[in-house]
Amino acid sequence: MRTTEKKVRKNIVLSESVEMALREMAEYYKKPQSVLIEELLEEKIKEYRRKKRKEAFEQIVKRAEEYAGITEGKSFQELKEEMGSEY
Repeated sequence: MRTTEKKVRKNIVLSESVEMALREMAEYYKKPQSVLIEELLEEKIKEYRRKKRKEAFEQIVKRAEEYAGITEGKSFQELKEEMGSEY
């Protein structure tokens, strides 16, 4: 968390069991509940972003393999000629 970030108030609803666990964790770690929630969310956000980057990378690799199949064994000049490029 960046210390210069503006804080935003959110009202959330938790089950009783989660609320009790959150209260216990806050006491154990000696941190406010809001800080614990933020830290847990930051972990999940990192996980989510890693998965999204991995999915994007896999798409790039898939497209590269498809493109490689189209261009297989052809020179750059041959590809340009097929596309009708005058350069």
